[in-house]
Amino acid sequence: MRAAITNNGLTLRVIAGTHSAILAIDLQENKRKGCLGFSLLRTDLGPVGKPLPAAKQTSRWLPNMLRFPTDKSDGPVTTETAPLQKFRWGDYTLQPASRYRFQLVPRYGKPGSLTTRPELAGGVTVEATTEDPEADETQVYFNRAAAASRAFELEFPQIKTENQLLADTDEARKAKAWLSNGLEEAVLTFLARAKDKSYALHAAIYEFQKPELLAGLKAAAGRGAEVHVAYHHRKKNADDKTAKKNDDAVKAAGFGSNVRLVRRGADPQDAIMHNKFVVLLQKEEGGLVPQAVWTGSTNWTDGGLYGQLNVGHAVHDKSVAAAYERYFQLLFEDADAETMKHELAALTPVSVVLPGEHKITPIFSPQSADTMLHLYSSLCDGAKCVMVSAPFALSPIVLAALAKKREDVLRYMLLDKEASLGKGEEVHVIEGDPSNVIAAATTLSSPLHDFQGKLLEGKESFRHAGIHIHSKIILVDPLGSDPILVTGSANFSRNSTEVNDSNSLVIRGHTAVADIYLTEFMRMFEQYHFRASVAAAGGKLKSKPLGLHADDTWSDKYYVKDSTAERDRRMFAGTH
Repeated sequence: MRAAITNNGLTLRVIAGTHSAILAIDLQENKRKGCLGFSLLRTDLGPVGKPLPAAKQTSRWLPNMLRFPTDKSDGPVTTETAPLQKFRWGDYTLQPASRYRFQLVPRYGKPGSLTTRPELAGGVTVEATTEDPEADETQVYFNRAAAASRAFELEFPQIKTENQLLADTDEARKAKAWLSNGLEEAVLTFLARAKDKSYALHAAIYEFQKPELLAGLKAAAGRGAEVHVAYHHRKKNADDKTAKKNDDAVKAAGFGSNVRLVRRGADPQDAIMHNKFVVLLQKEEGGLVPQAVWTGSTNWTDGGLYGQLNVGHAVHDKSVAAAYERYFQLLFEDADAETMKHELAALTPVSVVLPGEHKITPIFSPQSADTMLHLYSSLCDGAKCVMVSAPFALSPIVLAALAKKREDVLRYMLLDKEASLGKGEEVHVIEGDPSNVIAAATTLSSPLHDFQGKLLEGKESFRHAGIHIHSKIILVDPLGSDPILVTGSANFSRNSTEVNDSNSLVIRGHTAVADIYLTEFMRMFEQYHFRASVAAAGGKLKSKPLGLHADDTWSDKYYVKDSTAERDRRMFAGTH
């Protein structure tokens, strides 16, 4: 949900996702003289369906990690006395399907004796509602991932080593549930919708190894639902143990004859059956009819749920589910590459131009050409704002659009490694463009990092060793009325397009879904951007953190015409 207000030259815009919100601020330039920052007060109004009475509503000033140099106090500080000296802030502590009131007050005066201007004394106030992940239209789940290490330490101060997280204890289970952030539970809830023999689940899974999720399928079969699974069983070389791990997990799950399993092993052996989707079907007039599909980037492994950044997304659209069901049947038949490409060209034809209609369009691989990549390139090329999350090397076709120098564009790139941008001069050109703001996965020493490192280096597939950013997202003009989202299991590469079995959703015009992806993207982007600065400082912060400015010079960079900071301020606040 989006809500905004402008009064007396002060703007507050709130973009609320499920657990996170972006608070975007703007201040008329003739009122920034003497401004020392902004105080933000949040009031929790309660769940949408059960609002809290006024007497039970709680308010708190949002925290700040920085303070004025003259503040010698110990303990935490808030923006009431240590105002925010930025024009964009993230609140990552919200509850889904709940209402909040945010009050923004600009601060003047001097440190320790803050005031405000008479016409801005009450600031501005906005109420916003977070999205409901249980609603069919917004059933999107992101896990917390590696960048949550500081929050993890505050939530679980008793966990000091990775071995405590790897142990089979209540404490470890609670910690992993916190890391999952509802993602694992959402998969199980989706599987549980197959409640009797009138339902079916058809699953195509790459890494088919998480015991609890396999048990969810087994339970559905036990309730009488039809359960069919196609899982990856190709072997690139002797180091590729994915097929064996899948077989071992299947054996341990103890599936009975009421679960039909197909090993997806058709040549070429270096191709990946890279899907992670489940189609839910229900009997209607004697036949099974697709109702919904669960998809996304999340492999069925501990690393996929608790280690890497991943997303799961359920789409409750019968036409989309029907397309996935036809795709599943091809995988379940273990069709060869030639058959797949021929069938998919008709099932999900791809054009370089995306239709203007607000709808959800699935795209399946392998494709017989690279049109899919040219579509993504054209979307990036035509955007005023684009956000890209990529775990592996981007196709040169996509990189060409991201390398174009344009003064009217902002691009945010969340990458697992700098190498996603190519090599040598390609990296130099993209990083050297002020329109491109880049954050790469940077790990800091902590029990959480050590735990996730063991998952990703040891238990994960050899293709995923050390991969922390695993979501595959392109988000085009997310702050406008016509956002375009690309999400799914397919990487933005030639292999994902023309070789592997994979899938993507292109979602146009769904602002609520775009808001969820935007807020989660920026949550991870800002945290990894911060981590990179810490790593550049030698792996740790200075003994005394940087302090707040004691005057208004902190805001100078945000008012330099056509600078990255100025465009960021105006774009997020909606004042451009």
